[in-house]
Amino acid sequence: MKNSYQMKLKKRRVLRKRDAATVYIFGLGLLLLFVLGMALPLRPTVSDVEKRELEKFPKFQLETFLNGEYFGQISTWYADTFPFREKLLSANSAVKELYGIKTQQLYGNTAVGDEIPDVIPEPNASGEQPSPDEDPAALASAGAQEESAADSSPEAQVSEESSDGAGQAEEAAAAASEPEETEEQLPDATIHVEPEVAGTVYIAEGRGFELYYFSREGADLYASVINEAAQKLAGTATVYDMLVPTAVSVCLDEQIQESLKSSPQDKAFDYVYSMIQDPVKKVSVFDTLKKHNAEYIYFNTDHHWTALGAYYAYREFAQAKGIEPKSLDSYQKVTFDHFIGSFYSFSNQAEALKNNPDTIEAYVPSSTNNMMFVEKSGEQRQWKIINDVSQYAAGVKYSCFIGGDNPYSRIDNPVLTDGSSCVVIKESYGNAFVPFLVDHYQTVHVIDYRYYKGNLVDFVKENGVQDVIFVNNADVLNTSKPKQIQALLGA
Repeated sequence: MKNSYQMKLKKRRVLRKRDAATVYIFGLGLLLLFVLGMALPLRPTVSDVEKRELEKFPKFQLETFLNGEYFGQISTWYADTFPFREKLLSANSAVKELYGIKTQQLYGNTAVGDEIPDVIPEPNASGEQPSPDEDPAALASAGAQEESAADSSPEAQVSEESSDGAGQAEEAAAAASEPEETEEQLPDATIHVEPEVAGTVYIAEGRGFELYYFSREGADLYASVINEAAQKLAGTATVYDMLVPTAVSVCLDEQIQESLKSSPQDKAFDYVYSMIQDPVKKVSVFDTLKKHNAEYIYFNTDHHWTALGAYYAYREFAQAKGIEPKSLDSYQKVTFDHFIGSFYSFSNQAEALKNNPDTIEAYVPSSTNNMMFVEKSGEQRQWKIINDVSQYAAGVKYSCFIGGDNPYSRIDNPVLTDGSSCVVIKESYGNAFVPFLVDHYQTVHVIDYRYYKGNLVDFVKENGVQDVIFVNNADVLNTSKPKQIQALLGA
């Protein structure tokens, strides 16, 4: 009995020592992590993956100290700038993959877009535009009784414009198409993969897609702003409007989009175009991009389109303007490997995207590769239209196009002396589109409506601009962005 009691006592002592050692090791590990976290020289200040500046250590203020916000700010700074943060996040994602997380995933919060109304009829015989607040079905019924509003869809408008334009439109259409691209020969690469969960960034087959939620308020405001721009520039410049779909509507099956609560962008565009009035030239690119969805027209890991997608849109613009587009093989092509874009950071660095990096293909204008842009700070810089980003971090290589997003940029074509000029009103989707315009204008101005503070109407008149080209992706149809464009038009 005595020996048994001593054996149990000895076993308890061993277990206590082991537990104490575990606690000490765990505590020491936490201490080391804390010391590492407080090592200021190791703390990053910029995230290349997320393309943003990280949190700065908060300034001490008595008010925030007393209400407790100051300590919350310190906590946010500590977590956001922890040394090797991105590598740790990547490792965490890799570990989750080991637990059987599927390649069909969604990240973010779910939402439901507004119902897309029927197409608004054309103005009636008296020139009055039906109010968007009226019942769209009733409007369509009433409009159908009037001969002038019998065909109000964008397709009908194009058909009518073609008949009025006689042979000129036919010649432009022929120039805009290339023999090898017969519709019947184009394969369909629509993805038919059922998701398992719901969110805002959907990953399927190693590709990311940003879900789209329609805002009727934003769509109505956008159409109103484009009409306002055309009215203020009447007699001064021609206004073009190009709404660019994102990959979710071009590359995903419609039933999958519906199951994800993602609004159909083609119907959203039809609705907006039905409210945009003449003389605005509407450049519809949805069907063209849909036909080419088997090609590399959108990135796998990023929310932007590729230069190839922008090229197909440029051809549609050329048709609307009545000019001959250049063939793709007439450009000097450059490539930049290992681009891992915005979806990678939005999805907590999903391994499925990391393992499927993109290659950026860019096309250098033949007339010049030189440009100037003004940074947000106001500093003016000389740059390249297609810049060498081969040594840039993987997450920022899309900036190879016109130096990225800047308030104002200007490109002067030394080959042309005819005084032709345009201004592109854009967000980042326009960056890949602008290089294709360079060979057609003596001067190409570029304004990013999110950062430019001047008046667009005054700018156009002062610089003798003939074409005003709005190029924006579907996200421009929310409420805040049309307000930013409207601010450019002044009171």
